[in-house]
Amino acid sequence: MILHLYLFGLLIGLGFIIPGVSGGVIATILGLYDKIIASILNFNKDIKKNLLFLTPLALGIVSSVFFLSKIILYLLDNHLEFISYVFIGLILGCVPYLIKEIKIKTKKKIMLLPFFIAFILGILLFILERNINITSNHISILKMSLAGSFYAFGKIVPGISGAFLLMLLGVYEYLLEIIANPFLVNIQTIITLIPFLISFLISAYFLLKLMHYLLNKHFRITYSAIIGFVISSTFFIIPNTFNITSIIIITLSFIISYYLSA
Repeated sequence: MILHLYLFGLLIGLGFIIPGVSGGVIATILGLYDKIIASILNFNKDIKKNLLFLTPLALGIVSSVFFLSKIILYLLDNHLEFISYVFIGLILGCVPYLIKEIKIKTKKKIMLLPFFIAFILGILLFILERNINITSNHISILKMSLAGSFYAFGKIVPGISGAFLLMLLGVYEYLLEIIANPFLVNIQTIITLIPFLISFLISAYFLLKLMHYLLNKHFRITYSAIIGFVISSTFFIIPNTFNITSIIIITLSFIISYYLSA
């Protein structure tokens, strides 16, 4: 069980560093999203149980972020289309599971209005990402504070890419280089990261509380919107070209994700 949770953490960690892919989406695919939020917010109610659940997940996420970031940078530079095809299939493969979750927990079908609102919002973010012009990569306290909040939003809300939001601020490559080369970090770099970390932790706490409330009180609406965001998130990573190979890769990834999440 511990090894499984560690491996799941590795997968979730990929969502922390790959543009267009949300850690929340991967946690949702693995069926852990609700459990992670509940475990964090109710940590003191059963410390031993929550530690056994969260610790291997956290170690997996940290390992993925720090040790796989160089591999991800290499793959993004040299095999971007292949990685994109794989994640499109994995993301779409979890959609039937999410729809089934709504039916199991509420005895009702997906709500189309919140689904389409979330889907359209995701498409609008995709259009913004394609047309945004980042004019400055200057690092400031305000920008790093905003980056922390944006990143928390992208990590906790499934289907919203924290990496993409960091790109909007022009700090994505700066932060990824730090993660990829942690032993080269100096005092000045640490000082610039402090507002990012503080903002991230504060924002994450309130977002976790909000998502916990929504999942408990408005599960059907919330999951319907999550499905909309999840599907629209594939637009962020869709390559410019499609061929037979890409269709095969997407299909195989879809099948794997479908059976893993079933």
